[in-house]
Amino acid sequence: MKIHETLRVLRKKIGFTQKEILTDVDPSVYSRIESGKQELKVTDLKKIMDTLSLSPKEVFSNAPWDEEQHHYRTLFSYCAEHLEDKNKKKELLDYYFELSAKNKNLRELSNYFALKNFFSQKWAEINPITPEELENVYQVLAHKEYFQHYDYIIIRTAVRFLEKEKTDLLIKKIFLSPKIQAPLVNDSSYYILINAATARIYEKDYYLARKYIQIAKKQDKNRKNLNYRINLKYLENLLDYLTVGDYQYMQRIQEYIHLVKDIGDIDLARQISTDIKIVLNDIPNTLDKNSLPIVLIKEY
Repeated sequence: MKIHETLRVLRKKIGFTQKEILTDVDPSVYSRIESGKQELKVTDLKKIMDTLSLSPKEVFSNAPWDEEQHHYRTLFSYCAEHLEDKNKKKELLDYYFELSAKNKNLRELSNYFALKNFFSQKWAEINPITPEELENVYQVLAHKEYFQHYDYIIIRTAVRFLEKEKTDLLIKKIFLSPKIQAPLVNDSSYYILINAATARIYEKDYYLARKYIQIAKKQDKNRKNLNYRINLKYLENLLDYLTVGDYQYMQRIQEYIHLVKDIGDIDLARQISTDIKIVLNDIPNTLDKNSLPIVLIKEY
């Protein structure tokens, strides 16, 4: 639904009349807003939400600002869980090929990287991220003075493949430099640290992995993102097992895997099990990073 349609539906469900919404203007103004005939100002939207006691999530979960991006995220998540659906696969591939052939804005570049990162392991039609693409993106990011939401999404993907020195530079800019650090739109930036720590564990650089985990533990201070904190605790237990050797840490990981299975996320349980097997075996220096398991993060 569009935002004016959402406001109309919610108003009726809550039991307000149009006259009761914007009481400081002519009732016809709000009537035109609900019918989509008048532009909705941010100040008026705030008044409407206050009158109806609506949270932003109640409004924008039904009426996203960017319907195209909302459709992309929904399609991405569906295809990730239904890889054999040929019709949806074709729709997502058409979008991927469209992106491949054009000059991309920041949002489109973020989507392009996400598609390559996840689906290059699943579908032959999508190629992995190339070293040239990675370097071009890094050069842009390394010279930015302000990071936007979609920058964080790109970095979250890129740190799986970047050399550790380049990853470290970006992490310092984002998390340890008050001059450059931007207000976070959502929790997307947190997973930069999850992916960076995972990459260092694969490379057996446990010192840097520990450093990133310690930085990560200082994020989400209000403890709102349970999924993030669970992923972080899993990584910390894995690193403790690798460095301390106490089997209690592996027992905690196995309990986590059983819990994930019990709630029905079989794919995630399988990915974590594969992750552990790779880490506990000797990892060749020439290992293709595109072949490493990917944990699907659904808040794009």
